[in-house]
Amino acid sequence: MLEELEKFLKGYNWELYKDSLREIKENTFLFIAKIKGEKKLGILKKENTFYLSEPHYSCDLFLESLKSYLNFYPLSFENYLKLKEITNISPSPCDKKTSFGTGDRLGLVSSSHLRVLKNYPVFPVISQQSPRELLKTKRDFKDVLLKGILGVLESGYDGKFGADADHIKDENYLEESIKAGFSMYTLDISDFLEKIENREKRELQERFRKISSLSKKIINRYKGKKINISSQEYYEFNEEKLCESAIIYERGLDFIENVYKVLKEKVRDFDLEVSIDEGERDTTLEDHLFVVEYLHEKGIDFWSLAPKFPGEFQKALDYQGDINVFSTELKKHYLLSQKLEGYRLSLHSGSDKFSIYKIFSDITNNNFHIKTSGTSWLQGVKVIAKFDPSLFSELYAISLENLEESKKAYKVSIKKEDFPKEIVGDPLEFFEKPEVKQLFHISYGILLDEKKKEIYDLLDKYEKEHYKFVEENIENHLKILFEED
Repeated sequence: MLEELEKFLKGYNWELYKDSLREIKENTFLFIAKIKGEKKLGILKKENTFYLSEPHYSCDLFLESLKSYLNFYPLSFENYLKLKEITNISPSPCDKKTSFGTGDRLGLVSSSHLRVLKNYPVFPVISQQSPRELLKTKRDFKDVLLKGILGVLESGYDGKFGADADHIKDENYLEESIKAGFSMYTLDISDFLEKIENREKRELQERFRKISSLSKKIINRYKGKKINISSQEYYEFNEEKLCESAIIYERGLDFIENVYKVLKEKVRDFDLEVSIDEGERDTTLEDHLFVVEYLHEKGIDFWSLAPKFPGEFQKALDYQGDINVFSTELKKHYLLSQKLEGYRLSLHSGSDKFSIYKIFSDITNNNFHIKTSGTSWLQGVKVIAKFDPSLFSELYAISLENLEESKKAYKVSIKKEDFPKEIVGDPLEFFEKPEVKQLFHISYGILLDEKKKEIYDLLDKYEKEHYKFVEENIENHLKILFEED
């Protein structure tokens, strides 16, 4: 069937993705094919009994050798909902101990992610995108989900997968992601945190008097309590630090409670992640304890917690900091999570943090979630650097000119004066410089504003090479996580 279908499609200038062919109901098959850079759903059927909206051809084509009718359709949300009724192509909550998230800013490489992830004992979370990324790429949650579904279909993947509405801070984006049908919701409370760094002790005492009775109950329950770090070491929870945690986090946790009520009302089943990794403050054990116990007391069932670990987690760079300190603090947080039970630890900005991956995997006993995002966008830039140095040079100039604006959304240490005005030497070697990768990592918004068509056209032309770069990159992440000692 596959060879006959491919031969037939070539006659109409369609390129078939061979892995995509699957039976969706008796004598009805679905596949993905591309024409002039546009991918569509192909439906092959014995009888004219199954239709989607907006057919490519006004009348179905007839494939004589297979005695079947054939037509193509866009992967619109309407068509997705119809397919969802008869297939398992919709996202679902995680059902594995280990999970791994892959963002796809361009909406082009979810199939590559899945080709790698399916070979490891992880639950794949694709279609992972934040409102910040949506604004910069001018997409919405429905488009992000559909591009992930396209990747599922194109790759032939038939297992379960998740879709993460990442770093949700307000109910407007929450509603949008619910309507799209996401299965995971990452709530970012950074906008609600109260800053205490420069407050005097008297002011903090006055502020403490205003915290809720629940917060005071948690503090009184745990002040002076100890948890074992090892057979010879323990940690004692400090009352003053618990009071600080209550002041900092209480308002943000009330936001989570409100969002949780909306989710429970509108979504049948979902994974909830609580993000406290944004900002300057490393998460203390008191912070961790207070956040978790407050949510538990409120009856909020969350799936994972993303603390802010010590060290720098800058974009496009490996971990920067004392690995021994990271390891020690991670162990404390993991032991506390085991005491409090019911959730895993999550590592954000996990792209390219190769030096701590094995530590993270070992200490958490593979009970974790890791998020990657911009690292896959960079593989697209790498393709451009290799195959179109002129376009790469244009993108570099645009990125450099708009660096200060791009830095407003991301914490990075690079400065314009650190870079030559023009590319020096081989473009591919130049791209591999850490500071250049970081520059491109944060510049995707302005580059898509000014050169979107050129970028997409080039990546379509070199799609196989693009897929290969992405697959090698994600493979590099996963093989470290699961390498044998």
